[in-house]
Amino acid sequence: MLYAPAAVRPALMALHGLDLELGQVVAGTSDAMIGQIRLAWWREALAALDTTPPPAQPLLQLIAAEVLPRGLAGATLAGLEDRWAGLIDSDDVPMAHIEGGGDLFGWAAQLLGGDVGLGRRLGLAWASGEAFVGAVPTPLRPLLGLARLAARDAARARAAQPQEPRGSTGRQLRLLAAIAFGR
Repeated sequence: MLYAPAAVRPALMALHGLDLELGQVVAGTSDAMIGQIRLAWWREALAALDTTPPPAQPLLQLIAAEVLPRGLAGATLAGLEDRWAGLIDSDDVPMAHIEGGGDLFGWAAQLLGGDVGLGRRLGLAWASGEAFVGAVPTPLRPLLGLARLAARDAARARAAQPQEPRGSTGRQLRLLAAIAFGR
């Protein structure tokens, strides 16, 4: 997200931080019921942001300060819980998880002032690890970069190749090409 305009970065970081936080709930639970309860807490806390001040939870405070003023509602963001709930106690990746990736990128596109539908398609590619085909206008190129990296990682996994370190030259070049040229 460092390639996004500086004014939007905190909102984008909050949005992706929420996705990471919900993913950590799933990854860190050994009891499905406890995981469901923790996800339900997040859903309720996000929905409550529309009517009450945020609790003393740093991510919720950041969302209230940076994301909600840009036109996204807490109740809308609460739907992101569905993206992760199906992964608890499951070996399969449910379609709701992939569709939630589309929602996440659609919201990010809204924050970036770009085409929400295109952002959603980029998010579906990102969440599924499939290649995105087509050119992308400048505002959404940071999202294209993330989708390109996800496709690269998925291709390496299918080929049983080791994953590249996050800051590797190959990953950085792929990201830079997506940002610079939009393809």
